[in-house]
This record gives sequence, structure tokens and C-alpha cells, in this order.
Amino acid sequence: MSNILTPRLSGRYIKTETTRIGVDQGGLSKTSELIYETLKRDGIGRGLWNSSPLNIQSGSAQEKINWIFLVDTLNFSFWPDEGKVKFGVKDHEGNLQTGYWSLCAAVNRALRVGIPVTCPEFMASMTKEQLATILRSDTGGEIPLLEERWKAVTTAGKTLVSQFFGSFSVCVSRAEKDVHKLLDIIVDNFESYRDMCLYRGRTVSFLKRAQILVSDIWTCLDGKGLGEFHNIDQLTMFADYRVPQALVALNVLTYSDELKAMLKGRESIDPGSEVECEIRGMSIVACDMICEMVTELGRERGVEVEVSPPVVDYCIWLWARKNRDLIEELPFHRTRTIYY
Repeated sequence: MSNILTPRLSGRYIKTETTRIGVDQGGLSKTSELIYETLKRDGIGRGLWNSSPLNIQSGSAQEKINWIFLVDTLNFSFWPDEGKVKFGVKDHEGNLQTGYWSLCAAVNRALRVGIPVTCPEFMASMTKEQLATILRSDTGGEIPLLEERWKAVTTAGKTLVSQFFGSFSVCVSRAEKDVHKLLDIIVDNFESYRDMCLYRGRTVSFLKRAQILVSDIWTCLDGKGLGEFHNIDQLTMFADYRVPQALVALNVLTYSDELKAMLKGRESIDPGSEVECEIRGMSIVACDMICEMVTELGRERGVEVEVSPPVVDYCIWLWARKNRDLIEELPFHRTRTIYY
């Protein structure tokens, strides 16, 4: 990836180029204060993984890593087209889950009935019909991009079997506790994780799913053993739909009137377009700035908190879930893609 800008450098480059999106210092300060107080009160640490029973809780480190790899390989594009029913799956307690959690519920449902869905050999040979059965909806709304998901999971499974002894844990071991090495291994070997495009003469990257994959392993394994990375703080936020939308609702990001009109009109935005790159890149910039401000608040007030861009991402995501009416004032950008 020597000629490709990292996600952080991509955001900084996009910031120098965009005229559509800006950062509001007032909104930035207020949001940093909000996140600082949240972290001081509640904390958001590695133990967060265990707070949801839908995340894998038992098994060996290798089994947990293979579960995470499968889920993150399929973790993209859950929103329905206009007029369509939203995809959803009931979990083991009968509760309807949507979005990422619907995927976890579907994978766990398959495992409960003996389908070895997280086994790379099974992934490699899975038919599209088998995947459709595994990802069947309990709402009547089909999961989007089934063909693309099937291609992603089967090609990933074949790569694990042929090059990594049938386990993503081999990739993790070869990274030697370095997130950049692991990201390079992921992007070099697994096509569906190559979240990058050309923006004004430079190849920029966002690596949303690749970074989440690294972060999930670190979180699930509590930063120990195969989950230990000496530079985990160098990950950025995970640029997708909801966090950019929430950053606008929090008045951190400001959009041009033209961009607002495009979003309010629910226009389709092409993956890799300038608009999409700018929304994602400026979200990375904003979360880095919030992280720096939260760190400074801790120093000034004598009560430091554990913060990183992924933690900022999660805090904003939680805020968005609790304030749906506010964030829906400006719809999220409608880009149908395998990258998020």
C-alpha cells in the first residue's frame, strides 16, 4: 500500500480539497465535552464486547477469530431500498435484530443448528442458496447484495484454506502485534476489504471493515494473546453511514446546501464518487479532532479518560441510536457498496 494514502492521511488530504464539507468549532467543542463526560462516567473499554450476547462469548481464540472474520466479511449494506421491508433476524431470545446485529443473529442461528458457517472450508464451498438460507429474514425483507456477499465469503474462505492453513488467526500471528501489518495482510489477500478509490489524483483508502476486523479481535480477546496490538490507537474511526449522519446532527460537520439537497432528495451517491469520499474522509478528520480535544480536556481537568478514534466512533454511534429523531432530520448518504 506504499502509493495509497492511509485512512488518516486520506482524511487530511480530502480536507484540503473539499468545498462541500467543513468542521464547526462550536459543534466540535460541545461534542468533545459530551464524549468526555460520557467516558468519565461510563468508560468504554475492551470489556464492551461482552456486553452483547450476540457477540461470540465462548470457544478458543481461533474459533472466536474465525467467527469475527466471517461476520466482518459480511458486514455491509443492510439498509432497504425505498419502499422495501428492512432485513431483520430474531435472536435466540426471539428479539428482532436489524443492521449488524441481524447478521450476528443469523450466524448464531446457523451455528445452533449445526451449520459450520464460520469454518473456512465451509465458507470456501458454500453455495449461494446455502448463504441465502443462513441469511434468511424474519421480516420478509431480503438482505441486500446477496450475490456480492456470496462472492466475498467464498473467495475469503478459499484464501484462508489455500494460504493461511484454514484460519484467520494465522494472519493475526503473522502481523506480529502490529495493526498496520495486519491491515496490509487483509487488504493484500482479501479482495472485498479493499476499500479505496481515486480522489482528485490520489488513491485514498478508508478500510472501514478491515479496521473493524482488527478492532473486534482486539476487543473480543481483551487485548491479550492474539488480541494484543502495540499500536491499536493508530486505527481511525470506521467511516460508514450513521456516524457521518450523526456528526452533522451534532453540528460537528457542516454540509453545503447542494449536498444537503442531495441527501434530502435521497439521491443515490455512487461509491468512489467525490461526494462519498468527502463525507467519509471528513468524518475521519472530525473524529480525530474530537479525540484530541477529549484527551486535552482530561489533562486540563486532571481526570484523563481512555479515548481513541474508534471509541469516539462508538460513542457517536450510541448517541445516534438514542437520538434517531435528531439524526433523521438529514438522511444518511445512500451509497450501495460492499465496503460498509
